[in-house]
Amino acid sequence: MMVLATGMAAKLAVGLVNGPLMKIIEAHVADQALRRKLAAEMEQQVLAHLTRTAELGQAVVMAEVQSEHWLSRSWRPMLMLLLMGFLLLAGLVLPLADVIAGGPVPFEPRWQMLPQGFWDFLAIGMGGYIGGRSLEKVAGAVAAAAERKPAPRKRR
Repeated sequence: MMVLATGMAAKLAVGLVNGPLMKIIEAHVADQALRRKLAAEMEQQVLAHLTRTAELGQAVVMAEVQSEHWLSRSWRPMLMLLLMGFLLLAGLVLPLADVIAGGPVPFEPRWQMLPQGFWDFLAIGMGGYIGGRSLEKVAGAVAAAAERKPAPRKRR
């Protein structure tokens, strides 16, 4: 998930440099070589910044995964369980209760009343949770492979 988000951000950054930012450069810089140089440098700087941001995000997730405290390791799964529980309540339990009761059960909010921010938060949370779990599994596989790897032999 992290690679997908970084790839999308990189495409957006390149699009900005080649689109609106290039129009600004063309409006204020007459020299073609300088235009190309500025565009290439902006693209390089933006991509370097995106790469660094992704690396920092991965470092945070890895620090949480490797933490000795159960809450630091478990807050993502607990949050996702809470959100999924709310979705089950609003999307399954309440409609079933309405059918059984023969009319609307007085409980708010309903599925249709959930704000767009809730869905955005859920999408970002699921992406972070899935990405965090993926990094956790990869870290475990790398650690296991490092333990199995024999020490290199010295040449005589």
